[in-house]
Amino acid sequence: MATFADMATLLMAFFVLILSFAEMNVPKYKEVSGSMNDAFGVQRKVPVVEPPMSDSVIAKQFSQAKVETTPLNTIQEQTTDVPQPEDPELRVTTSPSDSDLSSDLEKVQAALKDEIARGDVEVVRQDDKISVVVNSASAEGLESGQDGDSSGRTLSQDTISLYAKVAEAQTSVVTEIQVVDKSPAQDTQVADASSSIPQEPQVEAGNNELEQIRARLAPEISQALVNVEMEDNQIKITLADQGSFVSGSADLRVQFLGLLDRVGQSISDAGGSVTISGHTDSIPIAFSMRFNSNWDLSAARSASVADYLVTQDYLSTGSVAVQGFADTVPLAPNDTADGRARNRRIEIMIDKRG
Repeated sequence: MATFADMATLLMAFFVLILSFAEMNVPKYKEVSGSMNDAFGVQRKVPVVEPPMSDSVIAKQFSQAKVETTPLNTIQEQTTDVPQPEDPELRVTTSPSDSDLSSDLEKVQAALKDEIARGDVEVVRQDDKISVVVNSASAEGLESGQDGDSSGRTLSQDTISLYAKVAEAQTSVVTEIQVVDKSPAQDTQVADASSSIPQEPQVEAGNNELEQIRARLAPEISQALVNVEMEDNQIKITLADQGSFVSGSADLRVQFLGLLDRVGQSISDAGGSVTISGHTDSIPIAFSMRFNSNWDLSAARSASVADYLVTQDYLSTGSVAVQGFADTVPLAPNDTADGRARNRRIEIMIDKRG
């Protein structure tokens, strides 16, 4: 049975066969074409667009644009036959001491900025030390006694405050700080004391124990490490806080032992009874297993100083007593860092009557 596909295939083959038998009558075709042109009308003029004829793809009328030249700013070296001085050689120092000293000098100047602004002191650099020069106007802090003799001079409150600031600054710097007084009396006293230091310090026979101790401790007094004065017919030696103890502890620091040795040597032959008192600031003790309050801490610190002086044979056991006052006898208000530093101290009272 034939399908539709078979019928379509046969029809196509038949059509191809008929076409192969056909012949194209060209003249007859042109005749028919002419008849149709006459009947319907045909545009006889056909525009022909001819491609441009040229020797190159670049237009012959091409001309280069006019360009204005721009001169470059060329820097040329200027030469001369005149000899020129040589550039100074820059020296770069790698010594840590110079940088440390400059940094320490700035710290001391910042600590004493108020005194410097008032013209009371000058902070200068001398060799490898920092000198705090006390001007003559502020030397009024050294007050003479009623008899007018310099042996009865005591330090005023302003001078003690100045020395306390110097002492606090010393704890934060490495460079040694020395205090120089421009007043003639103080210069003479320091010069006489310094000349006697290399030998076993001995003063003239007529001087009392106060002047002997001052002469022996003159360098420490000039550096605001120690203050020596007469109070109620007793010799009072005040040791400023120089980081003498570990914070919140009664353990002596190594750098404090040298000062204790010099103080012990100065009072070893003074005689009489010696009372060592400890004072603290008002900051309460926190996280301490040994001390419950500043009372315990102040008493323990005075006992540590007494134990060291007795152990080194500077004092005898029977002549020494210790006391702890906590923050009950302040020298300055405890609301500032300077005031708290002044209040943290050790006082040694020598009573010749004992």
